[in-house]
Parts: sequence; structure tokens; C-alpha cells
Amino acid sequence: MRLVILTIVALTLMACQPLTPPPRTELAVPETFSGTLTAEGVVVAERWWLDFDDPQLNDLQARLFSENLNLRQAFLRLDQLEARQRTAQAGLFPALNLTASGRREQTVTQSAENQTTAGRLTVAAAYEIDLWQRLRHRTAAAELRLLAGEDEVRTLLLSLSARLTELYFIAVEQRAQTDLLEQRLHHNRELVRIITERYQSGLANASELYQAQQNLAQMEAQFPLFETTLNQTSNAMALLLGQPPGSVQIERHQLPTLTNVIAVGLPATLLSRRPDVSAALLELAAADHDLAAALADRLPRLDLTANIGHSITRLSGGDVTGTFWSLALGLTQPLFDAGRLKAASDLQQAVRDEKQLAGQLKILTAIEEVESALHAEQGSFRRDHLLAKQQELNNHVLNIRTENYLLGLTDSLELLRSEMAHLEVRSQQLSNQRQWISHRISLIRALGGHWMDEEIEQRKTI
Repeated sequence: MRLVILTIVALTLMACQPLTPPPRTELAVPETFSGTLTAEGVVVAERWWLDFDDPQLNDLQARLFSENLNLRQAFLRLDQLEARQRTAQAGLFPALNLTASGRREQTVTQSAENQTTAGRLTVAAAYEIDLWQRLRHRTAAAELRLLAGEDEVRTLLLSLSARLTELYFIAVEQRAQTDLLEQRLHHNRELVRIITERYQSGLANASELYQAQQNLAQMEAQFPLFETTLNQTSNAMALLLGQPPGSVQIERHQLPTLTNVIAVGLPATLLSRRPDVSAALLELAAADHDLAAALADRLPRLDLTANIGHSITRLSGGDVTGTFWSLALGLTQPLFDAGRLKAASDLQQAVRDEKQLAGQLKILTAIEEVESALHAEQGSFRRDHLLAKQQELNNHVLNIRTENYLLGLTDSLELLRSEMAHLEVRSQQLSNQRQWISHRISLIRALGGHWMDEEIEQRKTI
């Protein structure tokens, strides 16, 4: 009786002074982006690639979500996390076991042979009384990691869609540059022909002819570069779709036109729109619960066990039957483990602190990615206007030289050079246009989104 009283007193004292994790520092988020980054801009759709109005791109995105091998692996990892969550949750409920046994034996004495048949059926229950919420903390940690796993899938969806779109428009640019290069080559060949005639007539020197021929050779050498890049991007897209090289052919020849930079909102919105940030915060919360469970492991454990069953024994003199039961309450308090439980709690403390720093780094990285991508897009936006102004001046010069050529005031050499300058600026515009699209994609990826939720829900219904 005295032992029971001492046990109750000890439990009461421990309940009054439980081991609780130390509070963690709140993660800091800046109120605004730096400089003029909060200026109003274009608002894009949730499924942002639809704004490009490209049927082939839309079809490739749909295939990506169903055929990408990395995405399939991610969903299988999500299934593993769900199984772990159900395993942890099962610990909150009693465990029931059914045991059946039978025995038949024969004994021989000097007077007779005796046969005995015995049977036993037992139902056993075991339940841990979760005094310190140890099991609930572990269950909560598993649930949070399942949610973090879903955010990791969202992050992968966001990255894959951005990667596919960027590769797609790199391929489109190569096709557009190739078409433009054909026009530039036509003009260069005509220029070489004219200078050759002038050289033969003594109106041009050899260096001018060699320079024109050199420019033509340099331009012809660009064809393999465009073809190689187009082939590499097409093969990279095929890999994203889980297909062998050569299975993706791009049909589009012209890049879409962008008009302005996009709106970015405030840094606080990244916490809800960036799945990688959300996953880091969920991992931090799960580490909190793991630490609480590790601390609870150092406290007494109370287990309840119960058994009930029925037995029957058939003897030569008659049957013996009966029902039996037992109910036991067990208390376990670690006394000496050479510091194992303390080391386990210290380990979880270090893991929690590391997750906190990882969360802060993830937030800062997200903000840096938004600002860098937006600065890059603004740079492409400004360069687009400067190239357009340069092209406008080239057009004026080309129009004047065309009129002078028709009036006989200038020769075809000057007209060709103006046309070549026009095509050269057009090539720079194409390059900047594609870079602007890439910066736009990087910015959209950095801003996150919620469209991935629908893809995950569709996967759950399969």
C-alpha cells in the first residue's frame, strides 16, 4: 500500500513539472521587398502557362503531370509517409490479439492408457496510457511530415512545369533564330555577290571582299549551334515526359510577346504560396513534436494489459471447463540507461534547432529569388524598349536608303547593309524576348501558387 501511495505522489509531482521543449524563435519575414519591387504589374493566371495560349505547350504540361518519372517517385514517397502516419496513429489505440492453442497427449501407466485433450482461447489487450502525450506527439509529427511531403510534391510540380516551359521556349527561339538566319544569309550572299562584282570592276578592295566573305562564313557557322541547342532542349523535354530522345517535336516558330512585368505582392504571401517554405515550416513543427516525445520518453510509462479466455480439458474422468481473466497495470520508470534517453532528447533538440535555421534560410532564399527574378525581368523589359527604339531608327534609315536606291541616289550595297542591320537587331530582340520569358518563368516559380493542389487531389482519387 505504501508503494502505491509513493507511486501516486511521484506521478503527481512529475505532472506538475513536466519536461517541455524550450520555446523557439519566431521566423522573421520582411514587410516589403526592396526598392520599387512592389509596383503594380501584370496579374497572371494560377495555371500560368495558359496565358501563353499555346495548345502544344498545354498538351505537354498535361503529359508532364501524368508521365514524369520523378513525379511518380514523389507520389510513392508520399504513400510511404501516409503509411508511417497511419502506423503512428495506430499507437493511440489498444492492441488486441487472439490466441488459440490446442493440445492432445496420451500417458501410459501400469493399469491403463490415458488420453487428454485441452483447448485454450485467449483475447489479450494492451494499451499504453499516454500520460505525457508521447504517442500523440509522435502521431502529430507523422501527420505534419505527411503534409510536408505533399508540399514537396507541390514544389516538384512547380519546378517541373517551369522547367518544361523554359525548355519549350528555348526550342521555339532556336526555330525562330534559324528562320531569321536564313533571311540574313540570303542578304549576306547577295552582299558578297555585289562586292565581288565591285572588286572585279576595281570599285572595291580585297579587304572589303574578304571581310564580307568572313561575315558570311561566320553566319553559316551559326546553323549547327541552333540545331544542337534545339536537339538538346527537345531531348530534355522528352526526358521530362518519361520518353526516349527524339519523341518531342516543337511546332511553334514565334515567341509570345510580353508587355509588362508581373505583380509580386508582399513577402508575407510567400509563406502561403511557396510550398517549399510551407514544407520547411511543417518540418520545424514536426521536429517540435519529436522533441516533446523524446523528453516524454524520460518520464514514467503506464501500461494497461487485460486477458480473457476460455479453456476446456477433456479427461477420461470428465471435462473440465472454465473462463479466466486478468487485468494488470504496470508502471515503468527509467532509472539508469547510461544517458541514452538524455542523448536522444539532445539529438532531437539539435534537429529542431537545425530545422529552425533551415526554415529561416528557406524564407530568405524565397525572397531573394523573387527579387532577383523581378530585377532580371525588369532588365529585359527595359532592354526590349531600347531594342525597339534602335529598330525604329534602323527602319527610318532603311526606308530612306530604299527611297534613295529607287531614285538612283545610292547603290544596292548601302541598302543591303541597312537590311542586314535591321535583321541583326531583330535577332537581338528574339534573344531578349526569350530571356524575358525565362525571367518571367523564374519569377512565377519563385512566387509559388496553389494550382498544384488540384493535381494532388486528382492523384488521390486514382
